[in-house]
Amino acid sequence: MVVQNIYSAGHFVGMTYRVKNDDSSLWTDDEIKQDIISHARTIETLIKVSPKYVRLHYTPEPDVRVESILHNLGFVLVGYNLDSQDYSHKEQTGPNSIEDVYRRTFLRQKDTYDAKGSFISIQYDIPDTGALAAVPFMINTINEEGYTMVRLDGCLNDPKPYKKSADSKEYVSDHFSFNATDYHQGQKAIAAEALEVEDWETEEDRMFTSKKNQGSIARVGWFFSIALVSASMSLL
Repeated sequence: MVVQNIYSAGHFVGMTYRVKNDDSSLWTDDEIKQDIISHARTIETLIKVSPKYVRLHYTPEPDVRVESILHNLGFVLVGYNLDSQDYSHKEQTGPNSIEDVYRRTFLRQKDTYDAKGSFISIQYDIPDTGALAAVPFMINTINEEGYTMVRLDGCLNDPKPYKKSADSKEYVSDHFSFNATDYHQGQKAIAAEALEVEDWETEEDRMFTSKKNQGSIARVGWFFSIALVSASMSLL
């Protein structure tokens, strides 16, 4: 229900794709094609449209072969230029925190160009990062520095930000899409009393971390985690 709830609340859903074993040379073009379509179809079964925008998992060198296959399937690659670094910064606020990564990025932009910039940000949603607990602090920093949070389709002025189906090249919109009736953007400041730093780890988080350490996380679990990363990224 998590992905459906995110989508139904008006958030944009994209997809991250990672080649099996991080080595596309081990697979034929058709195997990679079918794997990509299978991943996209999983999201399609949940939200009734297929993701269009895809972020490729990091590799030391660009995988132009996979990029070409994605392009030929009608997917659009998207990158990012603001890494929240929540995989290494666990503090929610203060020096060396996730919030501080945002603030330093905005200040560096202003000092360098004497103007605000445009950023696509990425966060990781798995429990052993500090991402979830840091969200209110990130929002307030974005607000204080005069930036507006938008969906990816709003950032790119794309009124048809989804594919009709995983194996289709036809692009479609929904009622949340850019220029549609229920499209929205922007953020509200979080009240100070809601910013009390707490231990946000839940029993579910601890179970996830325990299973992860035991190497027993199912691939589909990682897939949904990755899908949510794209959703989070596209909000900024």
